Amino acid sequence: MMKKSPALACLSLALVLGQAIAAEPTRDELTRQVEALDREFFDAFNNCKLDKLTEMVAEDLEFFHDKNGLMRSRQAFIEAVRRNVCGKFRREPMAGTMVVYPLEKFGAIQMGDHKFCPVKPGPCEGKGKYVNVWQRKGERWEMMRVLSYEHLPLTE
Repeated sequence: MMKKSPALACLSLALVLGQAIAAEPTRDELTRQVEALDREFFDAFNNCKLDKLTEMVAEDLEFFHDKNGLMRSRQAFIEAVRRNVCGKFRREPMAGTMVVYPLEKFGAIQMGDHKFCPVKPGPCEGKGKYVNVWQRKGERWEMMRVLSYEHLPLTE
């Protein structure tokens, strides 16, 4: 019988611990993480925190919009938010519509419905559906791809 060297035993333990640390989150943990990202993202979006938005979206962001087509790049997205969102409207998620699906060893797909409301208190006027692809980079997440579609008047 062959004895394991102390160095080999330490290496084996390090590999096992490394795998445990790098393990994928459970579906519930992933959903909580993405819900927190969604809150953080739309706080920045609704309050025109462009520096925070810049941190949260990928440099090569692709944003597909049913009314405006394709927007490519973080810079184009930030400029569109500055021009079309800041001080004009806010986005609110519609309760109970968000679902999150894991993308193994990459991140998550987030889907849901949201409504569009005036900045000042008043009734919300529009709604839409969205799909976001989030990439996990270590402890950091980036929104990489967005589908924003089925924009319709809100009939509550």
